[in-house]
Amino acid sequence: MNVTLFQQTLKGPICLDAISLCRQALQLQLPNFAVPTELQQKMLLCLSEVLTNFYRYAQDITQVGVQLQATDTGWQLSIEDDGAAFSPTEHADDQVLLNFSEQENGRGLAIITSVSDQQHYQSTGRSNCLILTWQRQLNVKPTLLLVEDNASLLALYRAYLNQTYRIVTAQDGEQALEKLQQIEIDLVVSDIRMPNMSGLTLRKKIACLKGSAMMPFIFLTAADDELVQQQANGLGIDDYLLKPISKKQLCRSVERVLERNLQVYQQLSHRIEQDISASLQPDLPTELQGWRCQVASRNTGLGGGDLLTYKRFPAMTQLVLADIMGHDDSAKFFSHACCGFIHGLMQSLSAQQQANQILQQVSHFALSDQVLSKVTLTACSIQLSPHGMIDIASAGHPAPLLVCADKAVPIDITGVMPGLLPHAHYDVLQMQVLPGQRLAFYTDGLFESATDDVGRAKLQHALVKALKSTLCLPIDKAMVEVMQVFDEITCRKPSDDALLMLIEPSQA
Repeated sequence: MNVTLFQQTLKGPICLDAISLCRQALQLQLPNFAVPTELQQKMLLCLSEVLTNFYRYAQDITQVGVQLQATDTGWQLSIEDDGAAFSPTEHADDQVLLNFSEQENGRGLAIITSVSDQQHYQSTGRSNCLILTWQRQLNVKPTLLLVEDNASLLALYRAYLNQTYRIVTAQDGEQALEKLQQIEIDLVVSDIRMPNMSGLTLRKKIACLKGSAMMPFIFLTAADDELVQQQANGLGIDDYLLKPISKKQLCRSVERVLERNLQVYQQLSHRIEQDISASLQPDLPTELQGWRCQVASRNTGLGGGDLLTYKRFPAMTQLVLADIMGHDDSAKFFSHACCGFIHGLMQSLSAQQQANQILQQVSHFALSDQVLSKVTLTACSIQLSPHGMIDIASAGHPAPLLVCADKAVPIDITGVMPGLLPHAHYDVLQMQVLPGQRLAFYTDGLFESATDDVGRAKLQHALVKALKSTLCLPIDKAMVEVMQVFDEITCRKPSDDALLMLIEPSQA
């Protein structure tokens, strides 16, 4: 049975203010519905992109209905309109959809399919309805492998543990090894003295299995033998219980070992994340090919990361700025792999390549490569030449700002996000930046690192104002003042990684 959690109607023609208010209303309600934070962001993104496409391309719409429902298996977002039918769920090689996705920089219809689990579109002639669904992730119990040759004890231990854990059983070591290669196991609980293969031998063989060397392990034995216990401890086990074993003993031991293993994993992950984050810190010379440069960043240590890399040639300097997205435990590792790939591409570049070619290569591999296809990113390719000449290509990246006099004007350069479309093409914008002008390149965390839409609007207004008011200052001092504004508004706790690069011609 579906339960309606949120419902709102927008009257046409659709305007940006109405879109913003609808998004804010849903954002305020989502935390009350037990929707995971990551899914909340995906729902808000999909809502914003669909409504923004209505605003841009479907001015014939007079009414839009938005409804969020809880289903037996997850959540369902329905967006109904009374305009002309256009299905964003058609196959990816449909030329209309490809053109549409190119127009919207890959941030609209194409990306909706990548952040929702299922999409369904239906049209009755009088109205159209796009239905997006997300599956609820069930709480998965840890899986334990019980290894015991005594059938009665095996049944007893299973009864002790099966309410809290998923139980897999084996009656000897050979059966246990077969189960380990078929099923993902979180903890092994094994008797020591068994026919065919002892628990000690089983532990040694598990240590040789790929990916199982650190498998948590508890030994059970009826023999209070000091030599056996020494042998067991020498194999790196986590606990050693003497039979007879009570339910309380066994449950406490399993809980303690799993908790300790989780703590070790989290500590190692945190240490690796810190090392990776440190390796992603941007490093840029203050002078490049007749340009003065400054870069500053703020790193949350969560999820993906921001990358800035460059390569000098005699007549120009190639730079790539990328924002690698993600918020789960694996995102930082995939971002590191992506950064390594982009660094490798940069080293293979020749001075004859244009600014868009590296983006085409990144997009190709982001679509086809087994590792890079797990990464969502935006990127901007920049070529700096003397006398203020610059070439820019964008792959879904935020538009840079040209700061001059009392204005900060977005540069009109767009392109589809890498990996969304086959054979993606990127345009190159060539321009000259004059003395007294400055360019600001950034990742979206610079303007998005606030907790709500009001905060984001305040942050963006304050940063743009700071960019304009500091144009008269040396570029290094301007950077310091702009980032001070960022730190004050975000209270030095940004919600996303943020990077800002300021450049200006140093030659008259």
